[in-house]
Amino acid sequence: MTDQAVEDWNGEVGERWLKYLVPFESMISPINAALMKTAAFKPDEHVVEIGSGGGKNVIEIAKAVAPSGDVTGVDIAQILIDHSKKRAAEAGVGNVDFKCANAQTAKLDAPRDRAFSSFGIMFFEDPDKAFANIRSWVKPGGDFTFSCWGPPDKNPWIGMVGAIAGKYVEMPERAPDGPGPFRMADPDATKALLERAGWKEVTCTLWQGEQLLGGEGATPESAADFVMNALAIGEPLDEAGPGLRDKARAEIIEALKPYYKDGSVRLDAAAWIVTAKA
Repeated sequence: MTDQAVEDWNGEVGERWLKYLVPFESMISPINAALMKTAAFKPDEHVVEIGSGGGKNVIEIAKAVAPSGDVTGVDIAQILIDHSKKRAAEAGVGNVDFKCANAQTAKLDAPRDRAFSSFGIMFFEDPDKAFANIRSWVKPGGDFTFSCWGPPDKNPWIGMVGAIAGKYVEMPERAPDGPGPFRMADPDATKALLERAGWKEVTCTLWQGEQLLGGEGATPESAADFVMNALAIGEPLDEAGPGLRDKARAEIIEALKPYYKDGSVRLDAAAWIVTAKA
């Protein structure tokens, strides 16, 4: 990550992410369940998670690799590391460690058996360097399992709200190969990237299913607030002038109402589950 990104994650961005951590974890839970099933952690394995966020997966993995295995969670945001430590302590899980560091450059004290990440690998400043560094964290014969978003056209939840916001203000454009949620949406490019970094036997499996926007139990109103605040859709609207956020929010709410079923906002989503051997 750039120095500015590190600063952001240890300030406003990290605070915002922590505020919306529960709905975000709920929103990605179907994908995360498929990811964990693919990883199939076993007792006594030593694991590192990249972009460990609020610590949910670290705790779950720690239980799976007990009694002699352990997990190290690596994240760029100290506020999320602090939250994860508290969460692990409350869960009574002791075979965990958390490290506030940039996975692109950080070193570990010893190589692990396996690496893992749930949507934590799309924002590196230099992905070739980052994935080569993560490769150095894993023993020969080990593996790396991670998830990343699939093609934008298979994730209408982000395109819908972005298009509405774009009617009121010019939304910032991201370079397709720059840091961003869809940076690794092309499986061929992802495979080439991993192979350049020293990984082999790369597989990309497309998960497609229903996603609960804003988490389980979110209404169209709370789901609209989630995408505008947690995903920062609202920032350009605030900067553009008074009243624009409210107008866009109202339109997003109306657009989400047809998808509100059985107590949640349900939209199609797609993600890649990627595996690679060290």
